[in-house]
Amino acid sequence: MYFAKNLRFLRRKAEWSQSDLGDKIATDYNTISRYESGKSTPKLEALTKLAHVFAVSIEELRNVDLTRPAGPAPVEEPSKSYPSPSRPSSTSTPPEAVKHPLVVSIELDGTKATLERAVARLTAINNVIAATQ
Repeated sequence: MYFAKNLRFLRRKAEWSQSDLGDKIATDYNTISRYESGKSTPKLEALTKLAHVFAVSIEELRNVDLTRPAGPAPVEEPSKSYPSPSRPSSTSTPPEAVKHPLVVSIELDGTKATLERAVARLTAINNVIAATQ
């Protein structure tokens, strides 16, 4: 996981203090400091806000080393076959969206309050997923 490293990198790249970033996602600088040091992990709502602020996906923020340069785009070899002028070229269809599994772990201790919190969190996750589809 690259979350803490990416968060610090993106914040510094934007030339923001921890307090500046905290203001943008409605939290304090101590929370940002804990995220960057790896002492704390943001909940889905904060993670969504951070991804939005930096214009990256949650997947990239968590699992891709954004500190490394992307490098040059691969060069494609020119095609040896050319479309026949007598036939119109076929229209290409856009690729289908790739769906990734989401694993959620929730600890329950048997109390009503814990169950209500779990249901609220799962509902929030479901709402985020539904909004992105």
